[in-house]
Amino acid sequence: MGRVTAGARRAFRQIGWYVGSLMGDDHYRRYLEHRARAHPGAAVMSESEYWRHRHAAADANPGARCC
Repeated sequence: MGRVTAGARRAFRQIGWYVGSLMGDDHYRRYLEHRARAHPGAAVMSESEYWRHRHAAADANPGARCC
């Protein structure tokens, strides 16, 4: 019984991680990691600034979006 519950919890966590990464939940965290790795000591945008910049860039260059 404990193994089934642990397995189900693990599966739900993995599904949650997958859906979250598709929806962009980890983008800001990845931005911070990149800045720390590639530009140590440089200033970083706040989370709200990051999302404003990201959405403005997507609106300016829609790429392959359909709408």
